[in-house]
Amino acid sequence: MENLLYCTINVFCVMILVIVLRKLYVSVDKRMNKIMLTWFIIAAIILCLSDTLWGIVDFTNSWVARPVWSVIANMSYHMFTGVVSCLWFIYSESEQHSKSVTTKVGIVLSILPMVMLVFLVGCSAKTGWIFRIDDNGMYHRGDYYLVLTTTCYLYMITTSVKALIKSFMKKHFLERQHYRSLFAFCLVPAAAGVLQVLFVGSPMLSAGIAFAALQVYMNTTEQVVSVDPMTQLNNRAQLERHLYQKMKSRNDNKELILFIMDLDYFKKINDTYGHVEGDEAIIIAADVIKRAVAKSNFFACRYGGDEFVVVAETPKDYKPKEFIEELNNGLLEVVKAKEKPYTLHFSVGYKRYDESIEDVPAFIAKADEGLYHIKNARPKFKDIL
Repeated sequence: MENLLYCTINVFCVMILVIVLRKLYVSVDKRMNKIMLTWFIIAAIILCLSDTLWGIVDFTNSWVARPVWSVIANMSYHMFTGVVSCLWFIYSESEQHSKSVTTKVGIVLSILPMVMLVFLVGCSAKTGWIFRIDDNGMYHRGDYYLVLTTTCYLYMITTSVKALIKSFMKKHFLERQHYRSLFAFCLVPAAAGVLQVLFVGSPMLSAGIAFAALQVYMNTTEQVVSVDPMTQLNNRAQLERHLYQKMKSRNDNKELILFIMDLDYFKKINDTYGHVEGDEAIIIAADVIKRAVAKSNFFACRYGGDEFVVVAETPKDYKPKEFIEELNNGLLEVVKAKEKPYTLHFSVGYKRYDESIEDVPAFIAKADEGLYHIKNARPKFKDIL
C-alpha cells in the first residue's frame, strides 16, 4: 500500500510537470531563460519518472532482475537530481542577467559541478561512491552521498541568496518582486530534500520540485501579463491600475505628477539602422528610466512603441525639470559609452494632478498635451545620425 501511494504521488507530480511543459512549449516566448526553464521541467519529469520506477522496483520483492533495475532507477534519479539543480541555477542566473551564464567560461564553471556529480553517480554501480545496491536489490547510501546533497544545495542556495540580495537593491527596485519569487523557489524543494534525506522512502523531493515548478510558471505568466517583455518595465495595464489607485487615495502632503515621454526622431533611427537597432535604442531608454526612478521609487512603464510614462509622488517643492534633465543626461552618457552612431533625447510632457481631472484617461491626455507642445516646439529637422 505504501509503495502504491509512493508511485501515485510521483505520477501526480509528473502530470503537473507535463501540463507546465506543454504550456511552455506552445509559448511564443523563446528567450534563453524560457528555454532553460523548459529543459528544467523536462529534467524534473525524468527525475520523477525515475523515482516512480524505484517505487515499482521496491514493490516487487520477488523479481529476479530487481537489483539491475534498482541500479538503473537510482542512477537515473541521482543523476537528474544534479541536472535539475544545475538547470535551475542557470535559469535563475539568466533571469538575474548574471555574467555567470552569459560567457563561455561562466557556463563551463556553472555546469562543472554537475558533470562531476554525474560522473560519481555513473561510477557508483561498481564503486558505491554515491549509492550501492546489495544482492537483494536493497538501496544503501555511499560514502560520498554528502557530495550529491551538498552540490545540489549549493546550486539552489547560491542563486537564491543572490536573488534575495538583489531584491533589496535600489537599482533593482522594479524587479524586486520577481527576484523574491526566484528566492522563494528554493524554499519548498530545499525543505522537501531535507525531509527525503531524513526519511528514506518518501517522495518529498518530487512533490517539492513539482510545486515549485508550478509556482515559477505562474509567476512568469503573471509577469508576462504585467511586464513589457522587451524592456522589463511595467506595461500599460499596470499603469492604469497604479494611476487609478494613486488618484483614488491621494496624499495631501505630496503632489502626484504624470510624465509622458518619447524618443526624438526615433523613426529616423529605425529607417537608417533597422528595427534591431531601434529595439536597442528603446532598451537603452528603458534602462535609463529604471535607474532614474529607482532613486525615488517612482512608477515607470512602457506605454507603447518609444513612449514611456512615469508616475511620481513627490514633495510639494519638487522640480520636474530636474528629473527630465537627469533622464536626458543619462541617455547621453549611455549612448556615448556604447559608442552609438546616433544621439538619443527625450521629449517630455508632464501634468500635476488636480481636482479637475476626473479619471485616468483624462490625466494621461493632459500630460500628452504637454508632450505635444514640447514636440511641436523642437526643430523640424535635426542631424542625429
